[in-house]
Amino acid sequence: MLRLGRARARALRCASIAFSTSSSIESRPSHLRSDPNIDLAHAIANLVNAHHAGRWPPSLDAALSALARSHASDLTPSALLRSLSLLRRPSAAGPLLLWSRHYLPLDPRAAAKALHLLLRSRALRPALDLLLSLHPSSFPDHSFNALVRRLAAAGHLRYAVRLFRLIPFPSVFSYNSLLAPLLRRGRTRAASALFDEMLATAVRPDVCTFNTLIRGFCLNSAVDEAFRLFNKMPRHGCAPDVVTYNTLLDGLCRAGKVCVAHNLLNGMRTKSSDLAPNVVSYTTLIRGYCSKLLPDEAVELFREMVALGLKPNRITYNTLIQGLCEARRMDLVKGIMEPGDDGGKELTFRPDTCTFNTLIAAHCNLGGISDALNVFERMTEMRVKRDSATYGTMIKGLCEKGEFVRAEELVDELLEKEVCRKRGIPLLAAYNPIFDYLCQNGKTEKARMVLQQLLDKQAKVDVAAFKTVILGHCKEDRSREGYELLVSMGKRDLVPDAATFQTLIEGFLQQEKIGFAWEAFRKMLNTRHRPSTGTFHSVLAGLAKKSQCAKEAGELVTLMLERKIRPNIDLSTNVVSSLFGDNLNDTALKIVGLLYHNGYRVKMEELIPSLCRNQKFLEAKEMLLFSLEKCENVNDDVYGLVIGGLCLSGRASEAFRVLYEMNERASAHVSSSCLYALKLALEESGRSKEAEFVSRQMNRANI
Repeated sequence: MLRLGRARARALRCASIAFSTSSSIESRPSHLRSDPNIDLAHAIANLVNAHHAGRWPPSLDAALSALARSHASDLTPSALLRSLSLLRRPSAAGPLLLWSRHYLPLDPRAAAKALHLLLRSRALRPALDLLLSLHPSSFPDHSFNALVRRLAAAGHLRYAVRLFRLIPFPSVFSYNSLLAPLLRRGRTRAASALFDEMLATAVRPDVCTFNTLIRGFCLNSAVDEAFRLFNKMPRHGCAPDVVTYNTLLDGLCRAGKVCVAHNLLNGMRTKSSDLAPNVVSYTTLIRGYCSKLLPDEAVELFREMVALGLKPNRITYNTLIQGLCEARRMDLVKGIMEPGDDGGKELTFRPDTCTFNTLIAAHCNLGGISDALNVFERMTEMRVKRDSATYGTMIKGLCEKGEFVRAEELVDELLEKEVCRKRGIPLLAAYNPIFDYLCQNGKTEKARMVLQQLLDKQAKVDVAAFKTVILGHCKEDRSREGYELLVSMGKRDLVPDAATFQTLIEGFLQQEKIGFAWEAFRKMLNTRHRPSTGTFHSVLAGLAKKSQCAKEAGELVTLMLERKIRPNIDLSTNVVSSLFGDNLNDTALKIVGLLYHNGYRVKMEELIPSLCRNQKFLEAKEMLLFSLEKCENVNDDVYGLVIGGLCLSGRASEAFRVLYEMNERASAHVSSSCLYALKLALEESGRSKEAEFVSRQMNRANI
């Protein structure tokens, strides 16, 4: 009833919106109704926008239909297009288009618009459903191409290929849309086959097709195949452009063929002026020389570029400076960064954060910590912002030189300014030396704060950093904080080493935080690490001390037996006693059975009296009968305790069974007072035959 009421209410609201909207159309002055398409478009969009996100309800369908019937002459493809543009929820575009088919022939422009809106909102599944629900000819090629690209970019390459096959007459743009994702996924054979199919269907490739293929083959280490395609371009009426040459230059440099790349660069100059090498061409080749550790050649090429009137950009400078630093040619770096020829104070280019980070790292690697600090301070002078990589590199360099006090000052500055959360991509491993220093000196919390800021900035996580901080917390008796970091590691699919688990578990046990010790132990069991036998027993001992952890202790004993780990008899006895104490009798009996099945035992002389003291005489009886079954020698007094307790609790028949089994299976004896008490209890319960049997036993005992 409630659902029906809500549905009716929604229908009424939609109907009222339709009525008010249509009424406003009729009531407007004539100069505002000069373009009825726009008015109806607003009315339709208002109805859809007023409805909450979710499934397209029948009530909305009814309200729209009522509006369409009342303004049938105004409902045109142009009005539908306008209403699609006014939607606040792009996901509603598909249902609105399908609704319009009841009143309008399908317009390819509206279909393309609806699909575009769905793609803009990243609703790939609804977009694909919409396209498949209509005839392929309803959509222009560019709609297919857009969806193919989006599906491939989202990792659905198989669906992208299937969709491509639905295009009635694929164009060169259609083929280009699929070639690029195939090559990004390394599917060079599939891309070659698609290109051959393209030629066989008389679709003429364009420069973009060849550039896509050449780039794809270069990135997949197939430079020879890229050159083969390059040579085919004139045959298909396509002239290589600068992008083509730059792509080949990059492929050659990646393959280590820098000399061939240089020859190709020189060859570009012999072509038309449109193919003259540009900044990208030179930067690519400079990167190639730097990767081969040929700094002099890289600098010479850089100067040639400047002499030709090409202005290097930041990427060019940073690429060259990084290459020179890697080659340890700081003398050449100074020449690149010195002031211009006019003698002014302005540098040839303005270094950015990346430039300074490269220089600081180079000085630190060369042992020039003072030079690195000078560069670090120069950033402030030039108002260049320091990021987490800047601080990380500088802190690491100071730690390696033993200047921990200065390094800690930078940590304080970093925390105060929250640098790790603001700028740059953090290099977590660079902070490991300072983490170690802080944790060794009782300042683990400061290390944890830095670590957390790095994690908040999506830093590339490092197991060593986590381990250092976790062990630091344990050392300072703050194992709970260490456990929180352990949980954080699990969320990032990181596995601590065995030593980290071991230390954390031991820390919890020493602080008597058994629950945390058990959770850390369970996490360790779920990894590839196997706890030592001592760790099993330590955790079991901790669980056995806590009466509320009886169930967990039972699970651990069972696990130890499964892993063939010999349990301690005293601990096993305590665990079984605790299980009985928590009324987990079935579990206790199961564990006792498993222990004896695997060749182990419990101390019945301690367990049974303990049960009797806790008034658990039935459980004591079960253990005693189990002992008789296993032919264990049990003290005579234990029999007396069980029989006497059962009699006092009104369970004479159970007491008699114990006596009977004792006579059948063991040579034990009970006192005359115990037998007399059993005889009286049997008589009171009307069991005369059993009482006579006990009397005979008493007579034999007196002879």
